[in-house]
Amino acid sequence: MSVLESLQARIRRERQAQQPRAASELVEAIHSGRVQEARDNLLFFTPPAEFRGRLAALRQALESGLSSAGKNEQGQTLRFLADMAISLRSHLPAWNLRAGMDEAALAAEAEATAAALGRVAQAAAPEVVRALLADWQAYARARLDAEKAADPDGAARDLVGASVLDYVDHVSAAVSSGYLRRVAEARYRGETITELGNDYAAYLDYAMYLGVSFETTNPPLIDLAWLADPERWNAVVDRIIAANPGADDAELARRVTLEVVLANMRLLRPIFLLSEGRMGLVSLQVNPKKHDDAATMIHDATAIYRELEQELGGVPNVVFKLPATRAGLEACRHLNSLGMGTNATVNFGLFQEMPFAEASAAGQATASYITEMNGRLAFPVRDELLARASALGLSEAEAREAAAWSGVAVHKKLLRLLRDKGYDLSRLRALVASLRWYTGPGYEGLPNPCPDVIDCMGTTVITIFPNIRHALDHAPDLPLNGTQIDEPVPEAALRVLEHSEIFKQAYWLPGEDDRFRPAKPLVLEDEAGTAAWAPVAATLSEFCNAYDRFVERIAARRPRCCR
Repeated sequence: MSVLESLQARIRRERQAQQPRAASELVEAIHSGRVQEARDNLLFFTPPAEFRGRLAALRQALESGLSSAGKNEQGQTLRFLADMAISLRSHLPAWNLRAGMDEAALAAEAEATAAALGRVAQAAAPEVVRALLADWQAYARARLDAEKAADPDGAARDLVGASVLDYVDHVSAAVSSGYLRRVAEARYRGETITELGNDYAAYLDYAMYLGVSFETTNPPLIDLAWLADPERWNAVVDRIIAANPGADDAELARRVTLEVVLANMRLLRPIFLLSEGRMGLVSLQVNPKKHDDAATMIHDATAIYRELEQELGGVPNVVFKLPATRAGLEACRHLNSLGMGTNATVNFGLFQEMPFAEASAAGQATASYITEMNGRLAFPVRDELLARASALGLSEAEAREAAAWSGVAVHKKLLRLLRDKGYDLSRLRALVASLRWYTGPGYEGLPNPCPDVIDCMGTTVITIFPNIRHALDHAPDLPLNGTQIDEPVPEAALRVLEHSEIFKQAYWLPGEDDRFRPAKPLVLEDEAGTAAWAPVAATLSEFCNAYDRFVERIAARRPRCCR
């Protein structure tokens, strides 16, 4: 049995061990605060034919036990019923329940659960309901702030409303519409292969309602997760510091990162099990300051994998973000040979991507990723073109619009090359990241404000920032063609991009004609040249600086005597 076959067998055994639980067990889990665990057991691990009866029995048990429940138990019961009512109106049932339940049956169960929620809210202590509404409003406000909503405070108040039923109705309406939900439903119907990811280390629970099944983390995003929920993560950081008084700052940063990653892994684990390891993964970045040290990257990733394996009691639903450098490629080959998935990041050019594709396709992981960081390529291309626009006879709009197509062009070519080589795209996943929203002067000629999403639809994965998701979900009449990735980039844009050395370096491969050949083609073996290439240098610098800030914030929470 190969390493890959052994991993798949282990995942199947864990999935088969997830049996539906009795109502009494689920009540105990809910009352003790394990709401997600109870929700997941019903949604993902209960046969569709049994779901309605088991959920009805649980609703009855929760209501009948309310008179003897304390305030904490009342609050957890309300949380569970609200989450379940929203979940049944979201995309989540598609992973399991839609195999045997139609939309009418799901809607009926959502209504019955909302009715039970209303009765429990009426019987619960008023202060419990008030505290829950306040908690939901604080969460919504923080999420909407991350989404760059126009008025996060007002939008959060409107979303939560005046009652628990208002909240369920408003969130259900929000997750039932919008662009991402349309994409997820199109994928479910087989109209596109594109899987959606959450390009943030927080708010995955909300994104999953929409159909998101992949999670991105990196040092800036881990730090943002902490800032988004300081009450929760300050306590986690303080606990880790207290439990590891002899650990240095780097070790503490590693442990805090694992806590954030594990929280997201647990949310996605049911999807990982149901898809036999092809989906439901979390991308964890190794220390970006070690981008030129293959041995350290291998050591760190292997140690983390074993810790996660022990923590989860099974195959970790994690892939390791490695820089698309020569050292990163060496680490990729080694980790993939052991069945550990990877995600090539700090990645902009085909000269980086194709060696990683070959290494991962030959590996034994259930899934590995090749990330094209579209926006982080487009902006330096834009600046290069704007600086030369006058000499080239280009208008500002021509330069800006062509640059917006640069990452899209590279990614379209990448996917075409992967298909031409016959790689299994269910295991080797091309991923679009670092999305941009193009509006205002200079972008009037673009066919839509987000070619990174709309014109890459049909690739295997697109991972989306909260602000881009918010913009997509609130923009009217955006097109959705599930195979748009196969359509060519406008020739007018390519003619402008011929003048960008950065774009040509990203787009050209040896053996091709000279139209896009850069003046000095790079190869991964040229470590110094790759590290100095503008998009790589800027991104590595940002990741390293964010890592340093993250470590400094952890160190600042040490007791004064231990600093």
